[in-house]
Amino acid sequence: MGCSKEERALAEEQPGQPAMMERRSVEPPLAANEVPVPGDLPAFVVTGPLGACPRIVFLHGMCGHGLGYVQAFARAAREHGGVLGLQGNVPCGADGVFSKYSPDAEEQDGRIRSALSACGGEAEDLVVIGYSQGAYIAERLAERWPDRHSRLVLIGAPTTPSAARLRNIRGAVLLSGEHDATYRMKDGASGLIAAKIPAVYREMPGARHGELPDAERVMDEALDWLDASARPRPEPR
Repeated sequence: MGCSKEERALAEEQPGQPAMMERRSVEPPLAANEVPVPGDLPAFVVTGPLGACPRIVFLHGMCGHGLGYVQAFARAAREHGGVLGLQGNVPCGADGVFSKYSPDAEEQDGRIRSALSACGGEAEDLVVIGYSQGAYIAERLAERWPDRHSRLVLIGAPTTPSAARLRNIRGAVLLSGEHDATYRMKDGASGLIAAKIPAVYREMPGARHGELPDAERVMDEALDWLDASARPRPEPR
């Protein structure tokens, strides 16, 4: 039995609709891309699911470079909301390839907010991952703005993380390499737990300071722990 002109027209239009929906749901390539930040250095970004702006910030160590770290756990980062690697703003050496962060927490907070804004997001209820000097900066950010920098993964911090500074955060994972100064992160985790702040200590076998072996597994487990164990996000007032 033949179809009417209207039925044939409808049949021709409908196949295009699922195709459009399918295109919208395709994940972008799993890679860290440079995102220009007005007035600052570019950030390295692995987007979250379906290209969403990251919910994780990574801060590298003294005279380091964040791109390699961000690439090393790109899959875990995407599964947990994406990651933005913020470059240090003080160059180390004339070539400017490696860098460190100025110690001004307000300056680094502003840079994070600008970088997230540049990729279409906002700095609220973030996970901040800091390695070495980055862990030091992350602790100061969480002390000043715990609603914004609410959960931490601190790796090989140069000083023992303080429960007094971090009393208002939602939770923290403290990591060190087996061949690093493990006592700092162990003592930091013990202090947080004693203060009733959700925290856990983890150790990376065989790792020295600055190393992040088996990064996908290590970061996936740390972020899973925060998802399961951090305090609930406070209700907006």
